[in-house]
Amino acid sequence: LDSLAQDYKTALQEFTQAIYATTPNYELISSSGPDHDKTFEVAVILNNKIIATAKGKSKKNAQKEAAKIALNKLKANNE
Repeated sequence: LDSLAQDYKTALQEFTQAIYATTPNYELISSSGPDHDKTFEVAVILNNKIIATAKGKSKKNAQKEAAKIALNKLKANNE
């Protein structure tokens, strides 16, 4: 399951390179909660626009979820 989630970031990168000739960036928007139980919010940025945001218990998980949302949104817009 973890490798499948990682594939969302790879798939998003390949998709954006093919369609937009650029790759997405990931930016930490916020982190909240105590050190032992933080929640991170990450944005996927493409061409200087936020295209998706997601939260996770780690930066990596938040990035994966944001990539999944962004990929679904971009694919829907390009059908």
